[in-house]
Amino acid sequence: MTGIAPVAAVHASGTAEDHWRDAWRSALRAVELDADAAEDLIHRLHHEDEDVPEQAPVGDWVAPSLLGPVPAEFADRARALLQRQADVTERLAEAMVQIRSQRRGLAKLDRAERPPVFIDKAL
Repeated sequence: MTGIAPVAAVHASGTAEDHWRDAWRSALRAVELDADAAEDLIHRLHHEDEDVPEQAPVGDWVAPSLLGPVPAEFADRARALLQRQADVTERLAEAMVQIRSQRRGLAKLDRAERPPVFIDKAL
């Protein structure tokens, strides 16, 4: 059966190749939406938006299965998305460092505002 797609792989929307392209299109779109959400969170953090969630949304990423190689028509999009993810990762790491630094500074202020235990007073 060389050159013929299995019947199970072909569905109402078209050929197995159409399904493969649609699966890649959908997978890339899902990663783009995740990158959008991360960029939005970074933007809100830097602009002190009141609508910043207490905790970042956590969801397990599930890798699409059986996609095979990226279609040539999506190669540039996939490369750009990979670069975008690297940029977002770097920006999130920088934000974490800034937040830790700010928390340490605030902790020092909290300690400095404690009332003195001893009073140096002439008798």
